[in-house]
Amino acid sequence: MAARAEILRTTAVAAEEKTKTEKKKKKGGFTVVNALQIATVIFLLLYMEIAVDTGRVSKIFLAAPSSIVKEFLKIAENGTLLPHLLITLSEVLTGYLIAAFVGIIFGFLWTLFPKLEEYMSIFCSAIMAIPKVAILPLLILWFGIGFQSKVVLIFLFSVFQVLYNTVTGAKQTKQAYLKVARVFEASRFQTVIKVMIPAALPSMFNGLRLAAATATTGVVFAEMQAAKKGLGFLLSEAQNLLNTPRMFVIIILVTLISVTFVKLIAGIEYTVCHRWSRV
Repeated sequence: MAARAEILRTTAVAAEEKTKTEKKKKKGGFTVVNALQIATVIFLLLYMEIAVDTGRVSKIFLAAPSSIVKEFLKIAENGTLLPHLLITLSEVLTGYLIAAFVGIIFGFLWTLFPKLEEYMSIFCSAIMAIPKVAILPLLILWFGIGFQSKVVLIFLFSVFQVLYNTVTGAKQTKQAYLKVARVFEASRFQTVIKVMIPAALPSMFNGLRLAAATATTGVVFAEMQAAKKGLGFLLSEAQNLLNTPRMFVIIILVTLISVTFVKLIAGIEYTVCHRWSRV
């Protein structure tokens, strides 16, 4: 019996090691799908370059990759890009951080005090349903054409995603955990910190990722409508001047900022959730 148990244990360990090795290969290996993705990108870039250079597609409608790179180097070297980039980043970070703070705080307050959720939910639903295109002129009248109106718009773009995802995650806390907290006479503050926050983290970070993506979109939209600085202003100016390479530069840059922002939140999520999982 002892020999049989030892064989089973050895088999289980070997199977576990094999599973870990396969996971590592999947994570770090270069697959056929990766090769196809790279080939697709290269093909599209070559097609854009050839189509514009041969005149098949007008330079007004499409920019060659080489002209996009030249335009980027031009506005980066002459100092046109950096001030507008810093303005946009400051607006995004300010509006996003305020939205994250308010959304998380009120998410847990709604969970702890259901009457507060019952009272506020109808107003939040009404504000969330208002088209941002319609409210932007009012924000400009109330807060001006500068920094404040952009921050408020980003806040409105982001806060409800964080709020409702936090509420969903907090409400999914297992009743057994809450009962244990009550048995040990934990206060509401301790229950939130030790029980509800760890349980709500996955859903909460999902809301933060969604908000990170929409925050950048929101600020560019606002700057295109009414602004004297920012990437959205540069994009609107390039559109009016039919400067297609600059339009592509701004669009690519905004996309990269948005993706980087989302990846940063994902990295924070992994670090925090990994820590909680080991506690």
